[in-house]
Parts: sequence; C-alpha cells; structure tokens
Amino acid sequence: MNKYAFYFGKCLKTTSKYLLIMSANYTTQNDLLLNNLMDFYKDTDSLDKMLKIITGESKISLRIVDWFVTNYAKKNYTTYAIEDPSYGSKRFKVYVDYKLKLKAYSKARLDPFCRWERISIPYKGDTSIETTIGQLNFFKWALENKIIEYIENNYDTIEKDMNSRNSTSKRKELSSENSKTRKKREELSISATKSIKKEKVEIVVQFN
Repeated sequence: MNKYAFYFGKCLKTTSKYLLIMSANYTTQNDLLLNNLMDFYKDTDSLDKMLKIITGESKISLRIVDWFVTNYAKKNYTTYAIEDPSYGSKRFKVYVDYKLKLKAYSKARLDPFCRWERISIPYKGDTSIETTIGQLNFFKWALENKIIEYIENNYDTIEKDMNSRNSTSKRKELSSENSKTRKKREELSISATKSIKKEKVEIVVQFN
C-alpha cells in the first residue's frame, strides 16, 4: 500500500495522525507522479515556499499566481532566462510552457488551487499536510522555473494588471446585464503569440 493517504476534506488541515486509504481511481500514473513529487519536496525549503502561499502567509496569493500564469504571461508573452541542467541558460516562455504542461498532465494534475482529489503527505515531525497532486505538481513547476521569484520581483505590476482587468470585466458584465442582447464570452487576456512579437536575445558563436 502506498504510504500517502487519499481522502476528502478541507485543504491544508494539519494533523498528527491520518489514515492510509487508497482511492478507487488512484492510478499508476498518479503513483509515479506522486513519487517524483515527494522526491522533489524532500527539500523542505520548497515545501515551505509553497505552504506560505497557499496558507496566506506570503503576500503572493494563489489568485495572483494563477493570474500571472494564465493571463498576464499570456498577454505580455513573458519570457526570461533560467538555468537548465542539460542545456545551460535558456529562454523560458511562461505561458507557452504552461500550456504544454497542461496538455501533458491535464488540469487535475497541474492546478495551483486545492481542487480535485485530496491527499495527505507527511510534513515536519509527525504532522501531515492535506493538498492535491495537481497543487504539488504546479508548484514544483513554478519553483523550478523561477515563476514565484519572477512574481516577487514584479509583484506591483502584476497585481495592478490583475485588479485593472478584473474591474474592466465587472463593468462589462454590468453593462451586458442591463442590455437585452446576450454578449459572446470574451477572453480576459489576448495571447501575444497571435501577433508579431520581437525579442532581443544574446547569441554566442564559438569556433573550434
């Protein structure tokens, strides 16, 4: 039996004891992914960074993390350099990579919010944390690719964009409610990849 508990309940409730219950729809794919995630979160610093966000201890909220990935990065074609163990420095395209990961994992396995089926994982001492595979996987991706760090460094700009767009969206909703004509649903953010985007990158050419 797998050592991680599967059950339903309120997200992020800590307890000293928990039952080891296998879910009926627990799959080999989930098992492999969970083992990989638990190996990543052996580094408790990574787990602590995730916890501060999902418990509200950090000024970075789940809402702003989700907004950055699904709207801000989409509209602004957010890219930056990160170090890749295999290829050295590379350009990381946030929204493009997010869509690729979403296609590979599905929303249930890549979601910053504590939705879908809950699991209980061991934490410090004899306590445990209730979360989901999707939440663990999302934050693994976000931490490995410096997304949380980017949000920290550009917090005011991202928050302003989120608040501005949500206010505009609410005004449009009120306007459509007062109108007899039903408006077609619109995207909150238009993808920058639908237009021409110029990006300056440094290229080093070596001759042997």
